[in-house]
Amino acid sequence: MRVHLAIVAAASLAWPAAVRAQGTGQVSGTVADSARQPVTGAVIHLGGTALGALAGGDGHYAVRNVPAGTYTVIVTAVGYGPDTSSVQVAGGGAVAHDVTLRVVTTVLRAIISKASPRLAETEQVALQQQKTAPNIMSVMSGDEIRALPNYNAAEAAARIPGVSTERDEGEGKFIQIRGTEPRLSDVTIDGVHVPGTEGGDRIPKLDDVPADLLGAIQVSKTLRADMDADAIGGSVNLVTKIPEGPPRGYLAAQGGQASLLARTNGQLGFGYGGRTGDDGAFGYLISGSYDRNNRSIDDVEWGWNVDGNSRSYPVEWDQRDYLYGRIRYGAGGDLDYRFANGATAFLKGMWSQFDNLGIRYRFDVAANGDSALAATPTGGIGTGATFVREVQNRQPHEQMYGFTTGGTAPLGSLNGDYQLDFSGTQQATYNNRTHDFEWNGPGGNGLDVKYSEANPNAPTYSYVSAGDASQATSAANYPMSKYSIGDETTEAHDLGGMANWRLTTGVGADTNAFQFGVKLRNEDRWYNDLNSKYVPTGTVPLTQVLDAFTDPSFYAGHAAGFFMGPQPNWKKSTDYENANPSLFADKTNTLGDSSNSFSGSERIVAAYVMNTKQMGPLMVNVGVRVEQTHDDYTGHVLATDAGGNTGLSVTSGTKDYVDVFPSLQIRYAIDASSDLRFAVTRGIARPNYSDLVPYLNGQVCTACTHDFTNLSAGNPNLHAQHAWSYDILYANYFTPTSVFSAGLFYKQITDFIYTREFVYNGPVSQFDGYYGTQPENGGSAHLAGLEMDYSDRLRFLPDGWAGLGFDANWTHVDSRADILADTASSAAGLGRPVVARVAPLQRTSPNVTNVALTYDGSKLSARAAWQFQGANIADYGDGTATANGDNYFYAHSQIDASLIYNVTRTVQVQLQGLDLNDAVFGFFNGTPGQRYPVQREFYGRTIIVGTKIGF
Repeated sequence: MRVHLAIVAAASLAWPAAVRAQGTGQVSGTVADSARQPVTGAVIHLGGTALGALAGGDGHYAVRNVPAGTYTVIVTAVGYGPDTSSVQVAGGGAVAHDVTLRVVTTVLRAIISKASPRLAETEQVALQQQKTAPNIMSVMSGDEIRALPNYNAAEAAARIPGVSTERDEGEGKFIQIRGTEPRLSDVTIDGVHVPGTEGGDRIPKLDDVPADLLGAIQVSKTLRADMDADAIGGSVNLVTKIPEGPPRGYLAAQGGQASLLARTNGQLGFGYGGRTGDDGAFGYLISGSYDRNNRSIDDVEWGWNVDGNSRSYPVEWDQRDYLYGRIRYGAGGDLDYRFANGATAFLKGMWSQFDNLGIRYRFDVAANGDSALAATPTGGIGTGATFVREVQNRQPHEQMYGFTTGGTAPLGSLNGDYQLDFSGTQQATYNNRTHDFEWNGPGGNGLDVKYSEANPNAPTYSYVSAGDASQATSAANYPMSKYSIGDETTEAHDLGGMANWRLTTGVGADTNAFQFGVKLRNEDRWYNDLNSKYVPTGTVPLTQVLDAFTDPSFYAGHAAGFFMGPQPNWKKSTDYENANPSLFADKTNTLGDSSNSFSGSERIVAAYVMNTKQMGPLMVNVGVRVEQTHDDYTGHVLATDAGGNTGLSVTSGTKDYVDVFPSLQIRYAIDASSDLRFAVTRGIARPNYSDLVPYLNGQVCTACTHDFTNLSAGNPNLHAQHAWSYDILYANYFTPTSVFSAGLFYKQITDFIYTREFVYNGPVSQFDGYYGTQPENGGSAHLAGLEMDYSDRLRFLPDGWAGLGFDANWTHVDSRADILADTASSAAGLGRPVVARVAPLQRTSPNVTNVALTYDGSKLSARAAWQFQGANIADYGDGTATANGDNYFYAHSQIDASLIYNVTRTVQVQLQGLDLNDAVFGFFNGTPGQRYPVQREFYGRTIIVGTKIGF
């Protein structure tokens, strides 16, 4: 720590000793190219001062608070030659000054979506923000978000260099930055922190957010002192659309069909906004999006046993057929006003809803074990198999929102900005109803089935005889065994505010900006678990509630031999259960539900100082942030004694700690288009709320003693994870829409958190000696990587071909984490290694790649994109090359494509292809070299057509 603070202290010698007052004059105008097209994102600087501005979406700029005098106006933009001219500002006066820039080299300007309003969403603006930022960041423009079929924010962000996504149900869900797991990153909406969505997690689900609501996505890979520190991996900022230029809008519609069961999907979108009044002082914008995705999923999940000779063999085949009606909609807006004296006021934000509705049909075949006499290297006999046919009506509803209001105000030599923020998430499941029908074989003694591992990706089962097959597929043999109703609610609200002040001084190329500020963030969270279970007192045959649904093509093309067969109908089952309540006994575990419920709050008070010094080609940004954290949690302890008596008690805990986060960022401009960056930063990742809650849940019984799934516990003694990060990056922005960058990064993480098996030892004495699981702090962890990004347009090709180009990025990560020896490992017969081991960090993919071939012409724009994410550990096992080994995500490789034709300047048609190679999603146990599939699901290919009309 002393070494790092010494670096910061040395760099802080560049901080200013005095400041100079500024006046209230103004220089404003429009920056355009020689074709009279606006140059969005151009940088305007008044020589000899620290005053400047960025050109908006229509090329307009305004430099306010200019003292009276004569100034050199310097205008630069990526891919253009600089422009220098002189203006004279009278005391309190306004000067109109238009600028024309000329392209350094003749290039083809990208035309991606002329039919929609620009609203500062161009690739050129994104690269300009990326180039001029004091920290290392990547920016994806709105044009790029909509250039490929990205349904939600996570899928769009995964195309950014160094970013990948954790997928579920065929879509991206969480983001991962530079190989770090989702909980090590922060998500904001217009800079407003957003709490986690699920249970006690901290990370928001980005599949809740329609991609069409976004004007840009900014990924900060190094932290400045004025940013929240809970972003070891990085910070993703979802930027809502910004009003720029004269009022205009668009309407968009899409429709498509997937190859699985010919399921349909559709999307609607609109936006309208701009600036009015004198000099565009008043800005307003509203946008909305609605999509329905009737997705189908083919899914098979396997269970495995490992015998005393470390031989793994399958014992369960859980076949699942999903029919989803996923509905996602939302709205965003912006109101702002720019006052003549340089002050501003704004109100902006976004709200979205995701209704993940669906029906799941399930056919489960579960054997007790393997007949040793029949076992072969590739197959055997599974003994005592039982069969379950199940239907579930899935009803999750999720929300995410973030709103902020505030403004800026010049106060003499100070420029201040202030804002109040409110954000939140909600995940609620209402009447999530599951109906089970079970057959336990002839006479209830189970049934033997054959299994085969000839296909290592999909071990199969088959019946020993035609008679067994007939019985297993007869609906008459399946009576109802139970039904259950799930009602769960998670809510989190974050209320806070911040204030920042900035002092600027400078002469010529030597400018300085000193900034300081404070922030308060208070988050409240609660989780309620209300599940009920009922069993029939008589016989309810499957034939009475049979569904007409069939899927003869289930899992076709992926593995032979899987067959869903007859299934219950969810509505018929529900109607029967509701009409005959006396025929069912209530087996609800009310205390068990209560033990899972919790509430908590977290208050973070932060203060920082930061200085940015520009000395010719050298920029130094140095700062320090201090955060004080107060946590307050309430949970439950549930224990069942040997006599069957269950007790529930409320328990609570608090935690207070203070952290210091220094940061140093250096940027050296090699020339007008290229620079070299270096950064040293420190970040934090606080434990999940559910991990900190002091709960205990388990059952006392002889068979439960060595069952790791029986006993679970929270850990109020968890420490937050901390990390020092080191980054170096070279970047060359050689045209307005082209960049080459390459860099190295290293993260040193302490107290990383994972789920550990342990032996319980008090204070609840009846559980002493029991095996269970609990979140723990591991040892140290290290992560090193290489990141490269190359985007170019092949302008040297002859006419007609000069629109060709490519976008490619690759991130390689190597990670190591010290896994502590499980305290239960030495118990006889567990077959687990006693010693600690070194393993890759969870959810850290060793390779993440995006490659896209592009074409941008006067009328036509086309993209063909490939995404790849290497296999990575989801959860730790024992590290062996058996089915007890670590649990991995499969590698994900997906191809998408898009064709956009501009019929006129305001009318556009689109053709898109999603998941054209029918990529697999799922998990396997073991090691990358020895895989035992746990889940493999497929979604089919989707073709989409659409149009966008501007006005």
